[in-house]
Amino acid sequence: MKKIFLVLIVFVILVTSACKKEKNTAQVVRDCTGTYLRIDNKDYQVCNLEKVEMIADDELVTATFIKINKCNGSANGIPVCKLLHANEGWIEIVKIK
Repeated sequence: MKKIFLVLIVFVILVTSACKKEKNTAQVVRDCTGTYLRIDNKDYQVCNLEKVEMIADDELVTATFIKINKCNGSANGIPVCKLLHANEGWIEIVKIK
């Protein structure tokens, strides 16, 4: 019984840490390469663009998001210019104000 309980605790810890949500004050940044949230001078590319479509460029927001490896959301496949916009990877916004 103790082994099952221990395995369940380890499983819960691994699952909750794998989907770490971050809540930050961010600036919405748009250019021809995509839409980003800028936090501490680092840009994170937004995958689910519908979450920020009504927010003005350069507006400050409070956002909760998770980092993801691949974008399968609304930003996937949108044509962009050939410029490089250095960023910290894709994020999926969970909540934004």
